[in-house]
Amino acid sequence: MDFGELLMGWFPSRGEVYGSPGSLVKQETYIPSKEGALLYFSCVDLKDELGRIEVAGGKIIQAKKQISPDYGYMGVFIDSEGNRVALHSMK
Repeated sequence: MDFGELLMGWFPSRGEVYGSPGSLVKQETYIPSKEGALLYFSCVDLKDELGRIEVAGGKIIQAKKQISPDYGYMGVFIDSEGNRVALHSMK
């Protein structure tokens, strides 16, 4: 959604729950960064999602790695805008 100085996109809602579970916002003063907070997103199969990163213009900086048998796996990438993002799955 284009609000002039602000470009915003929402993650899809889940069923009858009110509101969006999250959003992405782009604005001139928001500068992509590899430093700062590391956002984690859950996924079903980390291998599948990491396989889509480079095709979409990103770069994998931490390949799939087991956290522990109880906590599953994680991977980290730089997205096409330069943000550092992590993914987590139990597979």
